[in-house]
Amino acid sequence: LDAEDRLCPHSTMLSRAARHLSTKARTRLVGLDAVPDALPVLNELCKQQLEAVQVLPAGIPYRQDVEKFSNFLMATAKASKSVDEFEAKVGLGEVEEVIDMVRSEMALIPKYAEWRAWETPMGEEKARLDTNKAIVLESLKDRGAAVRRLDIPMREPSVDFPTAVHVETTPYSPPEEPEKK
Repeated sequence: LDAEDRLCPHSTMLSRAARHLSTKARTRLVGLDAVPDALPVLNELCKQQLEAVQVLPAGIPYRQDVEKFSNFLMATAKASKSVDEFEAKVGLGEVEEVIDMVRSEMALIPKYAEWRAWETPMGEEKARLDTNKAIVLESLKDRGAAVRRLDIPMREPSVDFPTAVHVETTPYSPPEEPEKK
């Protein structure tokens, strides 16, 4: 018996086989199904995502980022000869993970539109957000994090945070060992 069977004595050959089948051969990730014809599926999802994002104002950064990312994925999928080549070029894991990302982003777009998240908060909402921001900053300071407020000009050089635009660094070199006598 292996260690897993000793920990779970009710384990049978069938349940052991089921555990092995739950990890997909293509993705090797539990819970993420392999997608046959993944690149055409991804291409179609990206087209749907480009259509879905049209409900947002053209100039907002979120929409521009989604369009840029979708176009990048479609161009990379078109230029790739295989799934492995696509995965290497994109560098975001397996293509099924990328498909999952696109699906998640598509689910967010209608919520983003409903929340009108591109608008600047006003009134009570702005006051609430400012209070939350102050609480988070104070919490970071309490934990010893160096926090630089960009809205407050620094009059003197900071001990905690470099103020120069270009900071000269030198590579680390270990101290020389003393000579043995």
